[in-house]
This record gives sequence, structure tokens and C-alpha cells, in this order.
Amino acid sequence: MKNVLCFGDSNTFGYDPVASAAGTGMRYPFEKRWPGILQGLLGADWHVIEEGLCGRTTVHRDPYEARRCGADALPYALESHQPLDAVVIALGTNDLKTRYGLNAADIARGFESLAGIVKSYPWGPGSKVPHIVIVAPPHLGDEVARVVLSSFDERSVAVSHEVGRWCQVIAEEQGCGFVDAALVCEPSEIDHIHLTPEGHASLAAAIARELTVAFPGC
Repeated sequence: MKNVLCFGDSNTFGYDPVASAAGTGMRYPFEKRWPGILQGLLGADWHVIEEGLCGRTTVHRDPYEARRCGADALPYALESHQPLDAVVIALGTNDLKTRYGLNAADIARGFESLAGIVKSYPWGPGSKVPHIVIVAPPHLGDEVARVVLSSFDERSVAVSHEVGRWCQVIAEEQGCGFVDAALVCEPSEIDHIHLTPEGHASLAAAIARELTVAFPGC
């Protein structure tokens, strides 16, 4: 059995913008979240491990919300879930927040740092470094800056359109797989950040294709 860790933010967590706005919940059921859909697509020979946290960044510490730095959390996740055959890193949206002031290259470097953490982790006897998949974030919706108490502005939207190409460069340099979420899904029109059920399905299919190429015959 192949073990794949899905390490991400609120879209990996499965935040449901419709239920949240209606006050009826905050999370899609597992079978509607992209890791759950991925499990169904890959089948019984794979074990998909979901590690999503709302607000998680690549390497940046949020001054207002604790425990959101991906670089701090990733080693614990690797240790908890080893051995691993693949690690899917699906972050970047929260790095776009106005308070960080990052450009697209900065955000891509955050992915590079996380890939380095996976590669340098002391994998146990008989284990090897997992295949790493970098998933660049979906674009932010144009109206996201107008949402009450939004953490994003117009610059965030512009940078979100540039992140994918920079992440692809990093993925190629680091020998990682790559999926650009912006090419396969769009954010909800409710909050202009989080994925719709259709977006989750499209993203899962793209990641499944990448893993199938990386692990032929599985």
C-alpha cells in the first residue's frame, strides 16, 4: 500500500463557504473534500492521509493566529505518518494575505523550504525520501478584497495569478511533481477563496493524474 500525506490549508481541510455563511457548518464531508475524492480515485492500494489546517502558510508565522506556520508543523506530520511514499504540499493561499506583503517568488520559495524539510527528514531504515508534489494555489476571486474583514487586497489577487509559474520553476528545480490548482479549479463566489465541491473534484483528479504518472502500475 502506498501512503500519501496531503499537507495543506483550509482547502485541504475542506472549508465549506456556503455552510459557513449559513451558519450550518464549516467543513465538507470527507468524501467531498479533495483528499477524500483522491482516495476514491486512487483506490484501495493507496492510503490518503489528510493534514489540512485553516490559515496555514508555507513558512510564515501569523501574528494573530498561532500554529499556522507550515514549516513548524510539517516535521511533526512526517514523523506521525511515516513511512510515506508521497507528500502533497497544497499551500500558498494564506501567504497571499496582505499582512505578509509577499510577492509570487517569495511564496514559491516557501514551497522550496518545505520540500527541503521533506528531503532532509531522517527517514527510517528501509525508507526513502517520498515523492513530493507541489500544488500551487488557486487564484483568488476578484471580489475578495470587498469581503468584510478580508485579509486580502487587490495586490493579493494580482500576485495569486503569478504564483503558479514560480512554483513550477521551484518544482522543476527540486525534482518535484507539480499541479497548478488555478488551471483546474476556481474559488467559490461566496467568499472568493475556498473551493466549491466541483473544484475539489477537479483538483483531486489533477493530483491523481500526477501520482499515477509518478507511480506507474499502482
